[in-house]
Amino acid sequence: MRIVAVAEPLGIDQSLWASAVRGMARGQRLYADVWEQRPPGIYLTYLAGFSIFGWTSATVVWLDVVASGATSAILYALASALGSRRTGAVAAALFAVLTMPSWLYSYGGFLERAVCETFIVICVGGAALSAVRLRQHASHAATWGFGLLAGAAVLFKPNAALYFPGLLIWALAVPVTSSSGRRSRMALATEVAVAASIVPLLVVTWLWHLGVLADAKTAVVDFNRWYVAVGFEPGPYAVALWRAIKLRGTTDPLWLAGGIASIAVLATIVRERRLTGVPAVAVIWGAGTFLMIVVNGKALFNSYFSQAFAPLALLTAWWLTDDSNGSRVRRALRLATAILMVALLARRGFVARIADSAGADAAVLRGRLDAATYLERFGGYANNRGYSARANDELARYVATHTLPDERIYLFGINGAGVYFQSDRLTAHRFLRVNFFVPGEFPDPVFTLAAVVRDLEARKPRYLIFETLHATSDPKVARAVDALPEQPMIRRLLTAYDLDTRIEDFTLYRLR
Repeated sequence: MRIVAVAEPLGIDQSLWASAVRGMARGQRLYADVWEQRPPGIYLTYLAGFSIFGWTSATVVWLDVVASGATSAILYALASALGSRRTGAVAAALFAVLTMPSWLYSYGGFLERAVCETFIVICVGGAALSAVRLRQHASHAATWGFGLLAGAAVLFKPNAALYFPGLLIWALAVPVTSSSGRRSRMALATEVAVAASIVPLLVVTWLWHLGVLADAKTAVVDFNRWYVAVGFEPGPYAVALWRAIKLRGTTDPLWLAGGIASIAVLATIVRERRLTGVPAVAVIWGAGTFLMIVVNGKALFNSYFSQAFAPLALLTAWWLTDDSNGSRVRRALRLATAILMVALLARRGFVARIADSAGADAAVLRGRLDAATYLERFGGYANNRGYSARANDELARYVATHTLPDERIYLFGINGAGVYFQSDRLTAHRFLRVNFFVPGEFPDPVFTLAAVVRDLEARKPRYLIFETLHATSDPKVARAVDALPEQPMIRRLLTAYDLDTRIEDFTLYRLR
């Protein structure tokens, strides 16, 4: 059911990363020639994916499918090692079934697929499994597995480091022995720290070799620190976060069951004065997820909350299968939880949502649905709403047929950033999105419209493309971008260009 989504177009973020990676494959340098604020992990993952599966939008779906399968397998192994095979099977099944993108999100879930959090979850789950092995037998494989996965997670988002102290403390909370005898906690922690530094050091060395270390620092550290701090107010944020969690607790069966299971965990702690096994790891993992959501800043995107599904599946599986307390009340509550989950799935049309999305995907793959009609499912067309998969496709096809492979283009836009990937044309400026420099609030003179215009005047791309954003999550940016063609410096830039054509919300100017 997930695989048929290979027919779906790239989401907004996914198309941005794909364009950056396509430029990298054609000789451009990350952060110097193609600039975006994420750490290198997502680009290296996409580059590996496209190299294996091919340079098509279907690759992003394959990456997501592989990631969901890997996470399901990790949950099975983790819960089986800490509890029982039945608990492991239930945890894996809950995750696999209840995280279907077409069920969770609008438009088949194409906007939330294969994001940084998707791969962070694999790293955290693998590290948790290594922590279990570390408690059982202090092998070098366990310590190095934990450390390498922790280091890999940080390459997707630096704040992913928040997950691992709790897991490591839990792993070292009991005396551990190896084939060579008992090893000190300090020695084990040191070995984990050394292993955790390996992958980041290799990537830093690679960036240094490319000569982009300073640019990478600006993107990953300076820009993200500024981005997270802008407009953040603790009071309003706390209210918004509570509402977001409450919404998921009343509409999503995993969040609902996880909330009930959390109450059971509290009761267990009060009764037994300790927490072990599956619920212990689930709680530590869940606490790390909460911290990750908070430090991401004021924007509460769906992708931030997607990290919670794995620990919620683990906790729910424990609650539904644990027989350590066989009281009638507990059995009745477990049954009630399962009934509520099924009722919520039925009320929100679980089967209908998945069938509708998968049916359309299968129809276009089999040639029974017109491609243009199918693409209109993703953002509509000529409806003044901004994103349009059909318009993006038409734009890319037009650019590809009206330019030579070595000619460059530049898009003043956000939603259409995939034009570079889809048309296989290189960007004439490193900023792949216009909101990096419009309205230009980041305190760096390079991140301004004037600086970008100067560079474009010197490079003279074959096409300049202006996207009308209409309304976005940030109306201030949308208004500033929509008004760009009337800016004096843009009008001066366009004196060397002729109006070529308009494609939905895109206006194309061709260099004379």
